[in-house]
Amino acid sequence: MDPYKYLNIRLNPDGSLTRNGEAKLLPPCPSGEPIAVTAAAGADGPAHRIVHSNDAPLNDANGTSVRIFVPGKGVGTCDGSRLPLILYFHGGGYVLFRAASEPFHKTAATIAATVPAAVASVDYRLAPEHRLPAAFDDAADAVSWVRSYAAGSPGRPIFIMGSHSGASIAFRAALAAVDQGVELRGLILNQAHHSGVERTAAEQASVDDRVLPLPANDLLWELALPVGADRDHEYCNPDAMLAGISAARLRRLPPCLVLGRKKDPPRDRQRVLVAALREAGVDVEAKMDGAGYHAMELFKANCAAEFNAQVADFVRRHAHAGDGVDEHVARSRL
Repeated sequence: MDPYKYLNIRLNPDGSLTRNGEAKLLPPCPSGEPIAVTAAAGADGPAHRIVHSNDAPLNDANGTSVRIFVPGKGVGTCDGSRLPLILYFHGGGYVLFRAASEPFHKTAATIAATVPAAVASVDYRLAPEHRLPAAFDDAADAVSWVRSYAAGSPGRPIFIMGSHSGASIAFRAALAAVDQGVELRGLILNQAHHSGVERTAAEQASVDDRVLPLPANDLLWELALPVGADRDHEYCNPDAMLAGISAARLRRLPPCLVLGRKKDPPRDRQRVLVAALREAGVDVEAKMDGAGYHAMELFKANCAAEFNAQVADFVRRHAHAGDGVDEHVARSRL
């Protein structure tokens, strides 16, 4: 197969990429948009909630921003405490999609309505125009933004979350956050995107995968990694990444929810990360046997409902768990 044709992209002579047929870019909706809240997501009350969204600059020099989603007035937590803030990183193999892309705009808005929570979706720079570690640098900017936000809003529970390549960004963002003393309540990694030179069994079986066929996956990494790097680079291979992170540093991470799918090509690599986190003593909830293929929550309503319910349940349970005597917060201060 021609991976450029499959991904509907063209590499230009100047190294930039023409992205044809991308998902529709949605504008923010400051006045609010109705978002369905399904019973499967554990929601009580109305079938729809109004979610307001707006864009805020992150780093003007890099052209990055955050799209902030906030539930409408009258939405609060069951105990009257502050709504959580979720720092969210979208997927797309570091090459495709934006925070404004319809699938990820809708995901963030639905999470905001369902949990309920404020969601800050980061519009980070894309490769190959901005190869890695540009997205990781943008994540560090987002963590600094959250740190400033937290200083002005004490007591608000903070989570970091990412889907697909965004999950790998979220992992690095969480490490940066605990290094800076940000008190995180949880980390959500949804189908983290990893690879390596030596094929895993799942990768070998993904040559003609319905969503992420191996040639397209390899091309995404070729476009995203630093020029001359192979897939065993620390930005791609979790073994190489983890080799540079001490167990003591991992141990400072908050409780983690790790989601995977039975037919997701990177699933073997995701298990490597889960094992390392558990070995370091991190509280990990791993649900690796979701039905279907990579990113199915973007395509199938039943998968989306399950995903939203899993996120909402995790955030609700950890938002105010152990207030006053919180072991993972204490670890983050070490």
